[in-house]
Amino acid sequence: MNSSTQKQKIIEVEHFLSQLEKRGRILVSIAAELEAMADATDVTRYRPFREQVDNFKALSLILAERLAALDAHPRKDDLETQFHKLQVLMLRLVIKTSLKFFFVMSAKAFLPLGSRELFQSELRTLFEAEKMLSDPRYQSDLDESARDDLEMAKDILQEIIQNAPALLNFGKKPGVGKKKKYR
Repeated sequence: MNSSTQKQKIIEVEHFLSQLEKRGRILVSIAAELEAMADATDVTRYRPFREQVDNFKALSLILAERLAALDAHPRKDDLETQFHKLQVLMLRLVIKTSLKFFFVMSAKAFLPLGSRELFQSELRTLFEAEKMLSDPRYQSDLDESARDDLEMAKDILQEIIQNAPALLNFGKKPGVGKKKKYR
């Protein structure tokens, strides 16, 4: 690969890292707001956090591909280290914020219609986090309390899902809409 192409790829990776760092700061800010309003937190206040987590994860996938495509370059290791640190930050933040949010939601007598679907999605996110925790690249940067928090968050979330109302299904049920035959 020629020098100019390699330089362009490095510039692109640096740009994506900058954007990922910016998204990380947004996540930290939203998490702090959620923590400050813990007692008043509801599903609608948690949604922006979830959207930013999804944005962070999408950008991370793109960035991981770009990093993998880099040839040997003096800055590649530094860029990968910076990417790794941002992933650890996001993982810790998601586990901590999710645990607090689930704890607050578990104490609510009534949850909004459709919250079961939201929480099922959250459970998938926690299983993704668990997969990251088992990755050797992240194990040294995350202590046992992160695993404990994750397990507790999963337990609370499964309890919430059992009690959360599902969305109403307005689809046709079997046998509905069939005309009865009269003799």
